[in-house]
Amino acid sequence: DFSGRQWFRGNLTRVGVEAIARNLFSVQSIHPPIQTEVTVLSRSTDKRGIAARPPAQPRDIATLPVVAVFDTGVPQGHDVLEEYRRGQFVAPSSAGVIGTHGAKVASCVVFGDVGGPGPAPLAACRYLDVNVAEDIDHVDTKAVIPTMEAVVGAYPDVRVFNCSFSSHDSLVLCEPVDRRERLITMRDLDNFIFARDVFVVVAAGNSPLGVPPATPYPEHLQDPAWQLGSWAMGFNTLTCGAFVGRLSPEGIAKTIGWPSPFTRIGPGVADAPIPEFSAPGGDSTLQYSYAPGSGVWVISADGLWEDSCGTSLAAPLLAREAALSLSFLQGICSPGARPFAVTVKAFLALTAKSPSLPRRLKALAERTLGRGVASADRFYRPLPGSAVYVWQGVLETTKDMARVQLPVPKEWLQSASEPRLRLVWAWDPPVHDAVPEFWGCRRVNLHVKPIPDGNALRGGSKAHQSYPLIDRVFDIGLARLAEAKLTPLDDVWVIELSYEEIADYYPGLEFSPQQRVAFVAELFDASETPVSPQPAVQKLPIAATMIRLGVPRTQIATPVIVKARR
Repeated sequence: DFSGRQWFRGNLTRVGVEAIARNLFSVQSIHPPIQTEVTVLSRSTDKRGIAARPPAQPRDIATLPVVAVFDTGVPQGHDVLEEYRRGQFVAPSSAGVIGTHGAKVASCVVFGDVGGPGPAPLAACRYLDVNVAEDIDHVDTKAVIPTMEAVVGAYPDVRVFNCSFSSHDSLVLCEPVDRRERLITMRDLDNFIFARDVFVVVAAGNSPLGVPPATPYPEHLQDPAWQLGSWAMGFNTLTCGAFVGRLSPEGIAKTIGWPSPFTRIGPGVADAPIPEFSAPGGDSTLQYSYAPGSGVWVISADGLWEDSCGTSLAAPLLAREAALSLSFLQGICSPGARPFAVTVKAFLALTAKSPSLPRRLKALAERTLGRGVASADRFYRPLPGSAVYVWQGVLETTKDMARVQLPVPKEWLQSASEPRLRLVWAWDPPVHDAVPEFWGCRRVNLHVKPIPDGNALRGGSKAHQSYPLIDRVFDIGLARLAEAKLTPLDDVWVIELSYEEIADYYPGLEFSPQQRVAFVAELFDASETPVSPQPAVQKLPIAATMIRLGVPRTQIATPVIVKARR
């Protein structure tokens, strides 16, 4: 109204009113703490207990986030997809033809994983049609990176790129010369991401149609013919594997959530934990052909619904979640700032859900499905049982250190039976193909200090030596902290971040000493009767200031005028 107040209509139970009165220090207006409490009380869940995203609302299509679809193009004037087209960019080296695959991928970006054919559901994303076709069925992989450079310049608002293509040949089976060339392409793509701060999703790739593995599924994880191809093995990209989302009488999978038999198997270069995520992609028959009724429902180039399989249809589902996450974070950035791609990477890693699988499938799942299904849902509907913090920043040099205040209420530590702190941090380092045992040239180190000037916490699982995503869980019970002589003095801990150079840079380029880094921290109680940290966190005075992602320090190149001497 004219006073500046915002009014809301809603229903609160008596329990909800009592929770607000008990946990919040002010009820004069709907400020962020009360908004959080109301969100918790009205949260809906699906049958798996996972918070459901609010139903998509009709809104101006021009405001929807965008994913650049690098593929064989979408026909002009498409009956369903045309209104969601952000634009079209045709690579100069493209054959100028329109294939059938691009429309399928674009429909996954726009509508997600739909339950079946019928009227098109409400859209959550748009797509930028980037045609890099070599012919009607194939992508010109040599044109992809130059085209990405052009797209970044022409469409600076588009930061998520989907690459639903790969090679049928695994990198480990390539001849030495071919392998060398593919490693160079991987290096150039990873270094492009470091330079441009974009989010690139790559499909894990499919095995050759009609060719079963030498060892039957699911014991085929060591089969070299099923290993990842070069596009899917990089550090700064995110690789998406596939699992069976629907069962078919002719399919191999017996339960929803099993890895798709055709999806390629990690690890990535330097034995990195790749693929990182997964999404529904379909099943195969015993002859490793298409299993009807088990795939993903997509819209064809003719505008008709059809059932298709492949990791190429799982990757856009991950790209869609990345675009939704970037869009949400952009809304809470300070003027002039924007969220980093690594910020989204860390958040999706923390909140991903993996399917429950039998023991004999777990080894295969770790190397095909990664962390499971990524989702932006927790931005829109936070879980009531934990508190999540998101931070991003720039480290100027190896001598620079970022010190970040992290609220950890002593009140909650005293009431929680098994308090835990989970930290996921990510960065996008330069890479060098001459050091394949490291690949990444930088490593970001993070230390948690309950006492600002004291020692750091110890514990957590051992991380990969160079892969730029680390996930650790710390036991922060008061008894455990007292044993380590780390009893916190107040409600604010300190996170220290710095980076070190662990390998030489590729000499063909000049790399900025700046390094983007982000972390996501989650406080939760691991006991059978958990105590939520949210009320205690919201009471802290510092909580009122933690509502914006700040503006990172950046170097500004000053132009120099060169004049001839007279």
